[in-house]
Amino acid sequence: MTLTRNLLRLAAGLAALALAGCITLLPETKPTQLYRFAIPVSETVKVTPSGVRAVVIRAGGGFHPAAAGDRILTTQGAEAAYLANARWTQAASVLFDQALIGAFAASRGPARLVIAGEPGRPVFGLRVDVSRFEANYDSGPRAAPEIHVDVHVVVTRLKDQKVMQEQSFSIRQRAAENRGAAIASAFQAAVAEAIVTIVKTTDAGVSAAAEG
Repeated sequence: MTLTRNLLRLAAGLAALALAGCITLLPETKPTQLYRFAIPVSETVKVTPSGVRAVVIRAGGGFHPAAAGDRILTTQGAEAAYLANARWTQAASVLFDQALIGAFAASRGPARLVIAGEPGRPVFGLRVDVSRFEANYDSGPRAAPEIHVDVHVVVTRLKDQKVMQEQSFSIRQRAAENRGAAIASAFQAAVAEAIVTIVKTTDAGVSAAAEG
């Protein structure tokens, strides 16, 4: 019996040692790096003479489904994939909306953006559709990609649903190198330019209504 128990202990010890060896030999998983957009601030719009700001409510819109989540979409020709070991801190669509709200809050232009449930009687509606939001490897898989952000904006006067301003535009921003941080930085620059353009387009729609 004693010999049997000793053999069992020896077998258990060898099994534990083998398991420990397996765990030690497994390659370490590279941690995922998280990125976000800094909120852009526009200093290019002018204050209206009266100082009164028209209330604009976010009236729908969409975000490219494959890019709307927290993974960073990349493309090369007809192929699409997500950037390895890199994600947004939140869904890209959420970060984009937060940047837009922040930019309107910092803007000195005639349009004041609100979202559903906020106080204020909206006079205009703002629809923003982001149809493309990706890092495009147009020069090969090892070269620095070019960020593509395509946006369509519509500003509508709510009382008669008249379109006061409508614009489609594309932002292109080359990353400094083919690394996650550089790609995220290029996205940030592209988003900043897109957000400022949206604010200017909205202000132009509000101003056109006031003049008409």
